[in-house]
Amino acid sequence: MAGRDDLAKIAYEMQAYREQAQLMQQQMANIQLNYASLESAIQTLENIKKINKNEDVLLPVGSGAYIKSRVENNEVALIDVGAGVIVEKQIPEAVLLLKARMKEIDSMRDKLQSGFEDVSKKMKELEESANKLVEKMKTDKGQASKEDKEVHEEYR
Repeated sequence: MAGRDDLAKIAYEMQAYREQAQLMQQQMANIQLNYASLESAIQTLENIKKINKNEDVLLPVGSGAYIKSRVENNEVALIDVGAGVIVEKQIPEAVLLLKARMKEIDSMRDKLQSGFEDVSKKMKELEESANKLVEKMKTDKGQASKEDKEVHEEYR
């Protein structure tokens, strides 16, 4: 019975790690979306400097959507600095701020990837343990059957 209890424990742990890995994958997907959004914002800010004042442009607002706009000032951008606070920044300063955010996201992604690899390794170890346990249970059962046959033969 101990083997079955051990298998149940391993199955429970595997399920917990599976859920943790799934959550990590979702977090990595969200991080990738944020990263892509920052890349797009940086590209837009860098291109806006090349546009003449009072020139009409299509301004990307995300998800393939654009608005018609007129550039009145191509030297400053409005940037969310957190907690809903928006400040005016010179475009080069805004780009640097966004690039710093990208570095933070890179760091978070690296930590999350490392954690995901650790969870995957633990899952592989548990799978190997479960396989060994199943083989042992099969061997023990086969041995018990063989002993039963021998006892049966003895009493014939």
